[in-house]
Amino acid sequence: MREYEVLKELVANISDWKTRQKMCHNKPFKACYLDVIISPLAPQFYSKQELGEVNNVHKLLSKLLNESETENTKSMRRKRSRKIKETQEDERMMEKNKKAKHEAPPPELATVFKNRIAELNGEDIKFLMHKTLFMSDLEQNNNRLSMPLSKFMCEFLTEAEKANLEERNGAKGRPQGLEVTVLDPNLREFSLQLKKWKMQSTHIYNLVKNWNNIVSANDFKKDQQLQIWSFRVHHNLYFLLC
Repeated sequence: MREYEVLKELVANISDWKTRQKMCHNKPFKACYLDVIISPLAPQFYSKQELGEVNNVHKLLSKLLNESETENTKSMRRKRSRKIKETQEDERMMEKNKKAKHEAPPPELATVFKNRIAELNGEDIKFLMHKTLFMSDLEQNNNRLSMPLSKFMCEFLTEAEKANLEERNGAKGRPQGLEVTVLDPNLREFSLQLKKWKMQSTHIYNLVKNWNNIVSANDFKKDQQLQIWSFRVHHNLYFLLC
């Protein structure tokens, strides 16, 4: 604020360019950005030659500003174009995966698993996905098997079950779970919960609650391949890992 008052006082004491020059102790004039701002408001502070120099600085600054805006526009265009290409590529990949799901026949379920499902009076058998086990699926503090929705080969939930998984409990809005039974590769039964989580831009189904017991009982390893199937016993949802 003090600097502003001092500047006002200095300007008030300048009547023309000669006075200004005396106050500057007759130092050589060198136009700057401040002169570009002041000159239109108080041209009497400058000689014709000085106004010419100020005008040259003004032109140079305008040129640099235009070049900067042009470069920013080009950069925004490039970013927009890149984003459109990425979106189109994602759409092509999704369409390709969708087409592959329809074209690829499901694997054959081994007889031993078919027999066990028959013993349970199971029906509506569906192959859901090939699952590669990651370290995140095996760490005890996680206690869950993740299954991205994009990897499922078919729909396996009823509309009521889907609505159930969309519901949230408590103040923190934790996802509500669906009670399911899971058969491991040795046909042992485990009670788990199926939950739906939102992860960034996608959704994931997770088998939780007693997943660590299945990992321990089967000594699952990182990068191990599993087939995940579903079936129903008296309308109750079962999963089969093999």
